[in-house]
Amino acid sequence: MRLPLLHVVLLLILSITAAAQTPIETQPVKELVPTGTLATSIYTPSVEEQPFFKRLSSHEISTGSFLAPYSIHGKKGKFVSWFGILRGISVSERDNGELTVLLEQKYFDGMTDSHIMLVSYSGGGDFLATLHADPVALPSLSLIRVYGKVVDEADKVPHIAVEYVRVWPWLTFTFTDLGGSDASNPIWAKYSKFPAGGRIYNPYPKDDYYLRMLGDPKFFGLNWKPDR
Repeated sequence: MRLPLLHVVLLLILSITAAAQTPIETQPVKELVPTGTLATSIYTPSVEEQPFFKRLSSHEISTGSFLAPYSIHGKKGKFVSWFGILRGISVSERDNGELTVLLEQKYFDGMTDSHIMLVSYSGGGDFLATLHADPVALPSLSLIRVYGKVVDEADKVPHIAVEYVRVWPWLTFTFTDLGGSDASNPIWAKYSKFPAGGRIYNPYPKDDYYLRMLGDPKFFGLNWKPDR
């Protein structure tokens, strides 16, 4: 009787672990063909994203623009949704699939290009996000949108308990220089090779665009070390 019971317990543990995985949706990469015309549109959440988007208050739909300043600070206890560039990943020592992700927040005014995701190059600073996932699902320097409650803020770094994630890999997002006053962590600037005064917006970016704007992915994600 002991062995079958043990098997049942193990199966229950495995099923609970699988159920605990944070839902992650990844934007498919496809070739962008210039059409000669560009258009903007209101951001449309995906079908899977919609229930989380509907939970946002009216103050949390637009998270930073040159017309409406936004702060990521002082939000403890609130359900929010922030965009950020994935800088670092830490794996929990508890071996339960829990990750803590370091994100460089990017302002978002609720509008995007019709053919590619668009966020501001400026942002409100760094924040942490905790979720259960395989690190492979979160590429270094990709654009991440997380939904969840702010559970803590230590040393001016908010911490979100994530309920849903949407991922935009390279070639599926671009930047605009229209945004609020930049409060980004200055440490990330040293990885940028983008010339001062250069044109930030690129409607049809290639890999070299992200390398110049953000740095080399090999130094980030699981490889990020705070003392760099």
